[in-house]
Amino acid sequence: MKKLKSFGGKNLGGKSKQMNQIQKLQEEVQRKMQEIEANFSNIEVQVSVGGGAILIKATADRKIKDIEIDEDLFEDKEMLKDLLIAGMDELLEKIEEKREEELSKVTQSLLPFGM
Repeated sequence: MKKLKSFGGKNLGGKSKQMNQIQKLQEEVQRKMQEIEANFSNIEVQVSVGGGAILIKATADRKIKDIEIDEDLFEDKEMLKDLLIAGMDELLEKIEEKREEELSKVTQSLLPFGM
């Protein structure tokens, strides 16, 4: 695109220096976000419910890795079901908190004033 000059000598066409800086910043943020998304599989999150009767482990990319259940719970299926639901709910909350924490590190380090 050909640059046009106004009467004041300002550019009317083409990219300004500020637009180039914004575009570079956007590309860097996008690159860092992709790196963090890739690293979520290495971040482990775990919860324990029922006084340690159930332990659920997962990664921040929302993959369940292990579930340990106390054998005594197999006798009370309703209690087992309730504890599994509570554990999964808590695990999902922890995963989202961890993801937000990791993503906010990138945005705060790159964007002015932590926008």
